[in-house]
Parts: sequence; structure tokens; C-alpha cells
Amino acid sequence: MGLLEDLKSIFYSRKLTCSVCRRENFSDRTVCDECFATLPFNGESICGHCGRATPYPAEYCDYCKNKESFIDLARSVYDYEQPIKGLIHRFKYDGEKYLAEEFALEMNKIFTKSMGFVDCVAFVPSTDKKLKERGYNQSRVLAEEFSKLTEIPLIDAVQKIKETESQVGLSVKERKENLKGCFKVVEKAEVKGKTVLIVDDVMTTGSTLETLAEKLKKAGAIKVLALTVASVSFNKNKGEEQGEKTPKTEKMNENL
Repeated sequence: MGLLEDLKSIFYSRKLTCSVCRRENFSDRTVCDECFATLPFNGESICGHCGRATPYPAEYCDYCKNKESFIDLARSVYDYEQPIKGLIHRFKYDGEKYLAEEFALEMNKIFTKSMGFVDCVAFVPSTDKKLKERGYNQSRVLAEEFSKLTEIPLIDAVQKIKETESQVGLSVKERKENLKGCFKVVEKAEVKGKTVLIVDDVMTTGSTLETLAEKLKKAGAIKVLALTVASVSFNKNKGEEQGEKTPKTEKMNENL
């Protein structure tokens, strides 16, 4: 079996085709040179707290200023634009779970550069109903790959105990209300006194991550960090209720 797997990796390596355009790839990366140049990496111009792309570097962006947050630090690899949007959609809805390996590689670079030590890796849980519909929890698949790569222990300490309505079209306030009571920490010993890293695919408003972080801290976590493949940058042309600025939302981010 070892030889067979070695041969498969040589002749059917995903590096032979680009993950974005799916054409022949002559780069040593999984993305061809042409597509790599189009990837919307988050650079130095980000919010120091939530990690979203901003017009200029800032300790706190307008969205984070003067707000209580249960997340101590968040980072993401990409701004949520094409072609990353398409890759995440394929990963999340089209069964292309192998993309988690590629995402995890880039996430580890950001983690190593700007996040430091954590005790364990957590993920956003799904209900049994959602798991049956999709066949897998993309957040867990991503966290498993990240844990495998970094050798940071993966914990399964939180359950989603209530089905929630779609988050599409909801304001930040409505999203928070929608998420009330949906998570429960069932293994408090795994988080008590720990620094926990939540891994997920996309941060839209951050409501899901904040709700989960709040539960983890109430269960005894000392710090909670969040690391996502991408984050949605801000739409400066629209205001939220009570003057809040909101990120641009995408229909495919229905659970975020």
C-alpha cells in the first residue's frame, strides 16, 4: 500500500493542476503563477484586532472600536474576494475537502507570524441535521488539517444544540439574537485555563465566532483567538443600525 500511495502522489498530484483555474500547473505551488498573482492576501493594512483588510493599518478598525469582544485576537489569510470566494464555496458546498490542506498551509504561516502560542484548536460545531445535509462540517475538516500540520491538539469540546435560521440579510444585532443559546461547552476540562484557537473558513460579521468565544471563556478559557481562511472587509457605503458599519455579506455565508 505504501508504494501504491507513493505512485498515486507522483502521477495524480494536485500540484499538476492549478486549484483555481484547474489548468496545467508548472509552479511548485498548488496554484499556478498566473492565479497566485490574483489571490487577495491580507497584507499589513489590517485591523490589529479582528485582522480584516482596512484602508490603512490600525490598532482597532471602526467596527472594533469601543466594542466588547470575547476574541482576544483574530487573523485571516485572505480578503473574501475572488478567486478565494470560489475556492471556499467549492470546499464548503461541492465536497472538495482536499482544499483544507492548502488552506491550512497558508493559515499556519499567518499563525506563526502573528498569533503565537495556543494550547488547543477548536472549530465551529454543526447540528446533526446540518451534518446530514452537507455530509461534513467544513470548520472541523479545516481544524483537523491545521491540527495535523501544527501538531496542536484538536478538541471537540463544544456542541451546537439548537438549529439556527439562515444569517443571510440579518444585521449584526439580529445575528447575535439568532445565535443565542445555540452552543454548549460539554467538555469544560478541555478549555479551562487554556488558550484556545478557533479555526473556521470565513469571518463575516464575526457573530458566530464571538458567540463561541463567549461560551469558551465562560467555561474557563483564559484567551480565545480566531483564525480563518478569509474575512469580509468593510462596505463603507452602508451603515448598520445605530451607526454601526458592517462588512459586505455574501449569500453563501449563511451560517456565519
